[in-house]
Amino acid sequence: MVIKAKSLKDAEEMLYSGISKVELAYDIGSDDFFRLASRWCDRGARISKGHNHFVVSLKSFAIPPND
Repeated sequence: MVIKAKSLKDAEEMLYSGISKVELAYDIGSDDFFRLASRWCDRGARISKGHNHFVVSLKSFAIPPND
């Protein structure tokens, strides 16, 4: 199941809470995209292009850090 985020803040809150698939259902700017990619891909996330938006997928065994 993919949950739609309406902002970078929404997306990060969802990923930190353990939701494994988040669709970036908004017009993400390049700075925010690269910030999100560098933060989450280092933690095992994968970003793919969906039908209309990017989708961030976390592997089920990924544990969010305590920062």
